[in-house]
Amino acid sequence: MQNAREAAQKIAFLVEFLEKQGATAVRPLPADRIVVDERVRLKCRIPICDSYHRNLMCPPFVMSVGEFRRCLRRYEEAIILQVGEDIAGLDGRHPGPDVFAPAGRLHELVNLGEKEAFMAGFRFAAGLIGGCCRLCEVCVAAADGMNCRFPFRARPSLEAMGIDVVATVAAAGLSLAFPVRERVVWTGLILLR
Repeated sequence: MQNAREAAQKIAFLVEFLEKQGATAVRPLPADRIVVDERVRLKCRIPICDSYHRNLMCPPFVMSVGEFRRCLRRYEEAIILQVGEDIAGLDGRHPGPDVFAPAGRLHELVNLGEKEAFMAGFRFAAGLIGGCCRLCEVCVAAADGMNCRFPFRARPSLEAMGIDVVATVAAAGLSLAFPVRERVVWTGLILLR
C-alpha cells in the first residue's frame, strides 16, 4: 500500500479535511489504543437499549465483539472525531430532541471521512458512529425487515462493536462528560489501515 511517511501525510490531510467540514475535534489514534470491552455490549442488554433488536446497525445484527477484535487487530491507524453542540439541557431527566442533531452531523462526517480515506488509498477504511444509526425514523429491523434502506450510508456505532468510548476518547487526549447536561458531544471513529 503506502509507506509510513506517506500514510502520515494522508492522515494529516484527513484530520484537516474533517476539521474544515465541521468536526469539533479530530485526532489520529493508533488502532491499538482503541479500547474494546465486552461490558459495553452488555449495556446494550442491561438495561435493554431501545435500539436492541430494533436497529440493523445495533446488536444482535452486527458482528460479535470477538469478531470485531479480530478485525481491529488488522488495523494500525485510525482517526477519532467529535461533534459537540450546546443543548437546551435536560427536560426533567431526559434530554430534549436537540441532543440528537449533532449525531446526524457526526454520521455525515464519518461517511465523508471514510470516503476521503478510501480515495486517499486506505482501501479498508471503515467508519463507526456514536450511538445508534438514526438515518430512518424507524429502522426496518423494528418490523422484522432485514434490508437496510441506506446500506451505503448506515454505519454501526462504536458501542455496538464493544468500544469503550470514554476510555478510547481519553487515549486520544480528548474528553467526554456524562451525564449530558448543557453540551452534548458525539464521537465517531474511522479505521484506516
